[in-house]
Amino acid sequence: MIISLRSLSYGDLKKQLVPEDKIVIMSCNTCVKACGIGGAAMMSKLEDMLESDGYNVLGRDLVSIGCTVNLIEKHRSDEKKKDMYDAATVIIPLICQDGLEGVKYVFRDKKVLCVAKTVGIGNFTMDRGPVLTHPFESTGMAPNDNGYALPEVAEKLNLFSGFFNEKEVDQSRKEHVALTIDGRNISALKGENLLAVCKENGIDLPHLCYHEDLSEYGACRLCLVKIKGRKDFAAACCTHAEEGMEVVTHDEELNTCRRILLELLMASGHHDCLTCSKGVPTPMASCELQKLIRQADIGGSRYEESSETKPADDSSPVIYYDPDKCVLCGRCVRACGEISGLSNLGFINRGGRTAVAAGLNKEINQSACAACMACVNVCPTGALNEKVVYFSGAGWTPSKKYMSL
Repeated sequence: MIISLRSLSYGDLKKQLVPEDKIVIMSCNTCVKACGIGGAAMMSKLEDMLESDGYNVLGRDLVSIGCTVNLIEKHRSDEKKKDMYDAATVIIPLICQDGLEGVKYVFRDKKVLCVAKTVGIGNFTMDRGPVLTHPFESTGMAPNDNGYALPEVAEKLNLFSGFFNEKEVDQSRKEHVALTIDGRNISALKGENLLAVCKENGIDLPHLCYHEDLSEYGACRLCLVKIKGRKDFAAACCTHAEEGMEVVTHDEELNTCRRILLELLMASGHHDCLTCSKGVPTPMASCELQKLIRQADIGGSRYEESSETKPADDSSPVIYYDPDKCVLCGRCVRACGEISGLSNLGFINRGGRTAVAAGLNKEINQSACAACMACVNVCPTGALNEKVVYFSGAGWTPSKKYMSL
């Protein structure tokens, strides 16, 4: 894992901008996200800060692996993003210094601003978060198997710990609405995703197809809620906050519907939770389906489990795909298009035979897969896993094992 820290203050960033600039904020979604200076949430925060100071931010773009030049090129040429990038005069990439060189190459006709400094290699720990274990020689720091905490590294190297925090974002420029959720009076931004509003206010609403880094989809129906004045249930992940909205997220009817949906998902595939590697909690990709089943206290499904066994795809050197654990949430398909910029994954067939496939229904290694792990990172079950190859014996014989990130 590459360790990077913020290298300039918000004030220094603004000194490199002029009022006429048209800005696009880009971020890698791997190492810098774990270091707390990248990812979708940090892009949104920086956008709010710049817009509150009167700068013109054209948009944001999340890239699965920012140090892969061909993925940056894919994003620039993407039909949905090309006009935004063509109009931009400034690119602010939240990315390591290695990735920065690729961004400068792809956007050599734009002003590219550096906000991070890469200081070495490290690990992610469950108790301390990211730590620096092998600092670059230029830092003057010695290797440390236990790892240096990032605030300690920032202090020693005169860098900044965490993301931009020099000022509060001026929320008065944005329109807020008052709504009621489960009897609680809540203020939210007008048009904000209702599921996101629930999460921000500590209201636990089950979901599988929703992911904060991806577009709205509304496939799993687990986040159905009741809204006063509406005849049918509404998917919270595809509903937006409105003035005076009265929402109910939990009652006997809604919870019964969710329980039935979860049991149907269990019966539709082979979810071997006791042996699946994504049953182990991890910071990136633990099994969300298993978590929901336990929360609902479901010990088994009343529905007959599918007897069909679909062949796994073991062809990729880094990704293992088990379609028997797929719940067709569509996250991997959207991630491949929106974060990777490749659109290599898609749905095939219809009805009960619907499945996710790579390329033109090929094995992963025969498709345009960039092995960027965007699909694995967002998969809520054990359908997509990282493959790790171990070598042993005098002849260094490889053996493959699978694990979540």
